[in-house]
This record gives sequence, structure tokens and C-alpha cells, in this order.
Amino acid sequence: MSSYALSLILAVIACVIGGVLGGLVLARPDSMLGLAGLKAEQESAAVTEGRAFGGLLIASHGAAALFLGWQSSAGAAMALVLAVAWFGAAFGRLVSMLLQKAGGKFNYGSVGLDILMGVTLALPFFNQGALPLHRIGGSMLV
Repeated sequence: MSSYALSLILAVIACVIGGVLGGLVLARPDSMLGLAGLKAEQESAAVTEGRAFGGLLIASHGAAALFLGWQSSAGAAMALVLAVAWFGAAFGRLVSMLLQKAGGKFNYGSVGLDILMGVTLALPFFNQGALPLHRIGGSMLV
């Protein structure tokens, strides 16, 4: 297997992980906000924002995974944008940990996850090459 194909597979797996995290936040925002150490009451603005964020994660990671499998060059660019977002989340957590002294296992683990997701999603963009696969059925109408 080429390293480009491996980077695509790893990026799709990262997209699935991002989508599952979004689904968890969408389905159970109270539990996920509680896990993060935030207090959320039913029908509060935090629950609404949590659900909106969950939908954003599902849609963005799902679209990137779709394009990684269908048109890998466009998918690699979409995955790079998601990688930058994950790196931004890691940076925001680090700033929060420094300014608010908000350490703890959850924040340390989340920074690690954010960085790993960012690196994995950036792999296809920086890994030059083309898959030696051909579409079945000849040419495709664009």
C-alpha cells in the first residue's frame, strides 16, 4: 500500500472519530458538557450551542470523508482545513490551561487528541502522490 493511500485511510478514520464526537455532543450535550467540567442545565444556551457544535462536527467531517474517498485531492484540502481547526482547538485549550490554570486529565488528554487529529487530517495534503486505482466504468461526467 502506498503512503498516500495510507494517509487517506488514516484521515478517513480521523473523520469518523470527529463525526462520532459530534454525534455524542449532538445526542447528549449534558453528558459531554459535564465531562468537560461545564455545568449545563436543560434548555440552556450551553446545551443549544453544544448541539450546534455537534452538528457542525458531523457535517464537516462527513463531507471531508466523502471527498477523501471520492475525489482525494479535494478531500485532502477539506481535511487540511479541519486539521487547522483541530490545531486551533489545541491552541485554545493550551491558552485556557495557562491563563485559568485549568489543568487536569481531561484537558491534557483533549490537547493530545486535538493535536493527533490535526496531524492525521493534514497527512493527505502534504503526502504527494496519486492512488493507482481507476474508476470502474470508464470516464465520469463532471
